[in-house]
Order: sequence, then structure tokens, then C-alpha cells
Amino acid sequence: MPSKKVLSIFILTTALVGAIIIAFGRDKSSTAINFASNLVAGEKLNIPENPNWQNELGEVSQNTEGVQAKEEVGAGGEETATDTISKTLISNYLALKQNGSLNQESAQKLVDQTANLASQLGGEVTLETKLNIISDGGKQTMIDYGENLGNILRNNKPQEVKNELEIISSAVSSRDPSKTEELNTIIAVYEKSAEDLIEMPVPQTFVKAHLDMVNGIIGMAIALKEMRTVFSDPIKSLSSMQLYKEGLTIFIQAKQATNVFIIKNNIVYKQGSGGYYLLYGI
Repeated sequence: MPSKKVLSIFILTTALVGAIIIAFGRDKSSTAINFASNLVAGEKLNIPENPNWQNELGEVSQNTEGVQAKEEVGAGGEETATDTISKTLISNYLALKQNGSLNQESAQKLVDQTANLASQLGGEVTLETKLNIISDGGKQTMIDYGENLGNILRNNKPQEVKNELEIISSAVSSRDPSKTEELNTIIAVYEKSAEDLIEMPVPQTFVKAHLDMVNGIIGMAIALKEMRTVFSDPIKSLSSMQLYKEGLTIFIQAKQATNVFIIKNNIVYKQGSGGYYLLYGI
């Protein structure tokens, strides 16, 4: 997950983009993103936590008159997370400024509180998967499981390895939404891998780790789909990076646990087999 300082700056720049979009229309978004990319993070202030910030700032906002913004929802007709964050942050910022209470401390607190709101809007993905579970049948079922799992991972390995985050970074820096389409191939690989893992026989012993691997891959695919919204809903796209990281971590840990269990049971695979690929990646 990006650091708090990076997230804070992203929230501010996103709010700037959102404010321009709300006031002038979405055709200005690329110009705003270009301008915002030049902002630099300042020193982090240590601000005490205040769980009642929304109510307090809401009261300030209610006492402010004459500040209105043209509302515009996302292209699909629904308000995006970025729309919500932008309007909330800008209206509270203007309220603080008009009431004379805008200073370094209140500005930093507003950024921190908005970052927390962005995290809440990101939500969580709950995954439930029905596996093809079979009974444990001794060492042979473990051998077969490792062989099948390794073959699936090898067969779904992309021919050209691409870094997902670099694709997003390149798209944003060049302001070229079409570059996010490069994620489609990676998403397809993850989805096909998950489908194959769901269909393969899974001995009872491996159910927990196998389910984690499946859900980890599915979570990564979902996250990449949300990352593609970086131009239409940058807050949602940023939040999806945490989902991607969590999915990747879950998958790696489950796979490593499976490998250790197989090795501890003195299972040996021949080089070139699926099981050998599972354990050694070659």
C-alpha cells in the first residue's frame, strides 16, 4: 500500500482534479492530472486522531453560505468514489478557509481524514469459492495434486511478463487511457488460472491453502479491473492497489506453504514435470 504521505498527496491532487471536473466538465481532467503531477509532498505533521471529524466539519460546512459546485456524476450515471472524495474535501476546505480556521494543522488533519474516507470507500471484496474437493488418499493423492497444480501454473504462465503497476504509471504519465488496455491480457491469465484451479481435484489436506491461492488470484484480477478506472475514478483505482497487494500476498503465502508441505512429505518430482515446476519454477 502506498505510504500515508503519498496517499495524502494523491488525495489532494485527486480532489483538485475532481474540483475542476465538477466545475468545468470531465474534458478538463487530463489537464488537471498533468498539473497535479508536479506537486511535491511536504513534511508530515503529527495530528491527534479525531473520530468525530465528519460531524465537526459537517457543522462548519452547514454554516457556510454561497459556496456551491456544479454536480456531475460519472459517465455511467453514478457518482464515483473520486466524485465523493473531491466534493467532500473541497467543500470542507472552503468552509475552513471562509471561517478563518484554515492553517497547517487543520489542512493536514483534513488530508488525513480524507485519506481514511478514501480507504473506507474502497471497500473489501469477500470471496467464496466452491472447490472440487476429494478425500485424502495417501501419498499418491499428494503427488497428483502437486503435479496438477504445477501444470496449471506453468500452462497459464504469460509469454511476456509485464509489471501491472508500471503499466498504470505509464498510462498516467503519458495521459493515455488506451495503455491501460495492456492489463486485459494479464487479467485474462489470472481469470483462466482461477478457473483451472477451481476445477482441479483438491485433496482435503490442501483445501485451505488451495482456497487461498484461488481467492488471491481472483482478488488480483478484480484489483486490475479497478485499476483501469484510473482516469475516470482515480480514488477507486488507488484503493484497488491495496486489494492487489493483499491478493498477491495471500497467493504467495499459500503456494509457499503447499511447497513446504510437499517437500516435508518427501515427495520428489522429475525435472520437467508439473510438480517440479511447482517447487522450483523451472
